[in-house]
Amino acid sequence: MHAFLIPVAAALFLAGCAALPPTPQGPSDPAHAEAPEGVRRPPIHSLEADEATLKTRALLAAARKEQEHWDAYGPVSGSPELAPAPGHGPVPENGPQKHHGRP
Repeated sequence: MHAFLIPVAAALFLAGCAALPPTPQGPSDPAHAEAPEGVRRPPIHSLEADEATLKTRALLAAARKEQEHWDAYGPVSGSPELAPAPGHGPVPENGPQKHHGRP
């Protein structure tokens, strides 16, 4: 039943819209051919970096520098015992060496 009702309703709706005449446009309507031209504004330099963009770039540059510093220490995931001690340089590729009390 619905397979027949939906297409019939859609066809009636579209036929009703097509049967209406377009509304007349007066000179005050912006789509009218004789409507006055709108006010011209000078173009905005949207590609120019504003204050927020400059601040964001500075923050990202600082974060990049800090990330490069931490990348030198290898894949430390944030665990304090795996983090290198200050002044000991980068962690070897296979991670820090732990001694379990055996010589």
